[in-house]
Amino acid sequence: MDKDLQKVMENINRFFLGPEGEKYSDKVLELAYEPLNVGEMDTPDGLGFLKGECGDSMWIYLKLDGERINKATFLSDGCGPTLACGSSITELVRNRSLREAEALTAGDIITYLEDLPPSHHHCAVLAINTLQKALKDIKK
Repeated sequence: MDKDLQKVMENINRFFLGPEGEKYSDKVLELAYEPLNVGEMDTPDGLGFLKGECGDSMWIYLKLDGERINKATFLSDGCGPTLACGSSITELVRNRSLREAEALTAGDIITYLEDLPPSHHHCAVLAINTLQKALKDIKK
């Protein structure tokens, strides 16, 4: 890659992912640039919405098959790590019971992502808290 293109890519990464010097796992980068399970869902069984401490918003949509989550999607207006966390939680809940989904933690997302810089742990917390809202929506 020539030096000018490399500089442009570094600037894009810095804007998209955050402060310089932070190291992101390949999994975070993959899901930041190509997030999974993005989109609204018609007639979800559960819907959660939250705005995080950094101003990012997340919506999580859940569809059940009996007592198991068979589909999960999300939307977010957040940064790359927030997109990676949204993708992760939708992958982690699929085919789990409601009880198993309720037991998930921000640490589970960070493990799934093969680490996340501490300055972005709040992104994993946003995803978990939004999931909890969607699960509560199912119960009402």
